[in-house]
Parts: sequence; structure tokens; C-alpha cells
Amino acid sequence: MDKNKPLFHYTSVEGFLGIVSSKTIWATNILYLNDASEFNYSKELLRNELFEIRKKGFNINGNIETSIEPRFFEIVEENIDKLIPSQNFSFFVCSFSEEKDLLSQWRGYCSEGIGFSLGFSKKLLIQCAEQSKFALKPCLYDEEAQAQSIRDLIKKTSDRFRTEIKNSSQIGKAWDTMGQILAVDFMLEFIALAPTFKHHKFCEEKEWRIVASLQMNNVNELIKFRSGRSMIIPYIEIYLPTKDRNLTMDEIVVGPTTDDLLSMASVEMILRGKEIEYNELSYSTIPYRPW
Repeated sequence: MDKNKPLFHYTSVEGFLGIVSSKTIWATNILYLNDASEFNYSKELLRNELFEIRKKGFNINGNIETSIEPRFFEIVEENIDKLIPSQNFSFFVCSFSEEKDLLSQWRGYCSEGIGFSLGFSKKLLIQCAEQSKFALKPCLYDEEAQAQSIRDLIKKTSDRFRTEIKNSSQIGKAWDTMGQILAVDFMLEFIALAPTFKHHKFCEEKEWRIVASLQMNNVNELIKFRSGRSMIIPYIEIYLPTKDRNLTMDEIVVGPTTDDLLSMASVEMILRGKEIEYNELSYSTIPYRPW
């Protein structure tokens, strides 16, 4: 992984103005992403892996000796469609791309005339994410790699099951209660993993995501809300890289618009007025006309 290569965040005019003013970027609750099918795709991968486990007689470790472990996986399978974090546990996602000038992204963010691609140092983004105890992760587009990630999580949870339940002195209903607790923990870990899974047809985006998980009593104090097309969208703010308190970017790409020279000029005025440090300002080379 080249930590010196920038990652680009595509955004609208409103998003650009908000970012340069607040020096933050918005991470959206994963259940409210524009493409709801993304989370459904991840859930289907999980269903497939659980189906394979059931075909093998729930034999994860090779020598299952108790009926509790099958019940654990049954609990998970029964609750896949209820993978919704509680009010005290929420996941938020913010997207970046390795590519700074993609037609598919301009189509998504220039539908009303103009969009921007903002390049940030990958190394600094990692530092910003880690300071908030979040994670910057590349998306996986290979289905086998995605399935292996789920299998690794299942194996990890199965091993934990054996340590905490099978070897426990507790019996009866207490075992079943512990199994349910493990099932909830498993689902929460899966929810954190799921945002990195994308269909292989989107691989040109080379997407990275900041995955932010919140688990605290005052979580609602951190959540803000914005207007969506059909509902109110919850999000949180993530601080972006700064130098001497000034927002710093590697590159800014102005998306296709009716007048590239005027658009570039107004962007330069904003950058000077907000005292934003950047290395390069350029205009998209893609001949796309959204107007």
C-alpha cells in the first residue's frame, strides 16, 4: 500500500463548500447509503457462507461435540435481516477513490452542473481516522476474498464460542444466553466488515472507506442530520488533515461544467479566502456534459 498516494473524495458544490468551511467530511450511517443494495449484497454473502456451514454439519473446527454451536449459527442466520445497530452502536461510512477523474463519479456528483474531486494524503487520512479510533480500509471486489473474510470471522467467533461456552462450568439456559451474546457480537463485527464489500463491476472505482463505529452513551450527541431525497439522513463529522490549522489537500479536480475557466477562478478565490493549502488545482479531462 502506497501511503503517499492521495485518495479522492467526490462531492457536490454544497459538499465542497461545507468541507472547506468546516475542515470536516461527512460519514453517513451505513443503513442510509445511496445504494441500499450494497448492504444487501454483503448479507447475501453471509447467507451463502452459513448455508455452506449447515451443509457440512456445522463442522467449523473439525470435531464439534455439542449441539449449542449449531444453535449459535442458527441464531445468526435467523437474524440476518435484523442486522441493525442499536441506538448505542452505530456505523458510519465515508468514501474515497484512488482515481481522481472517473466518468461514473462525475455522473453521480455533476448531475446538477458541477462536482469536485478532493485529493487527500492517504497517510494523513489514516492518521485522522486512527485518532478518532476509526479505520480507513480498501474495498474488496473479489468475491472469494470477501467470502474468506466472512469465513475468518466465523472461525474466530467459533473459536471464541469454544473458549467461553464449551469450557464454561455454566450449563442449560445460561449456555444458550451466552450463545446469543456471541451471536450479537458476531453480527456487529460483520456490520463493520460489510461496508468494504462491493460487487466486482464497481472495481474501477478503487474505493477506500473510512468506517467509523460509535459505541458510547452519548452517541446521539455526535450524530447530525441532513436532508435526503426521501428521508432524513444521520451522519457524523470526521476531521480532515490540517497543517498549522489550515486544511491541506494534495489536489483539487473541478468536474465538468459549462465554463471551466470561471469555475476554476471562483474555486481559487475560495481556497485563498479559507487559507487552504493545496498542491494542484486542475480541471477534469473527461468530455462529459451534465447540463
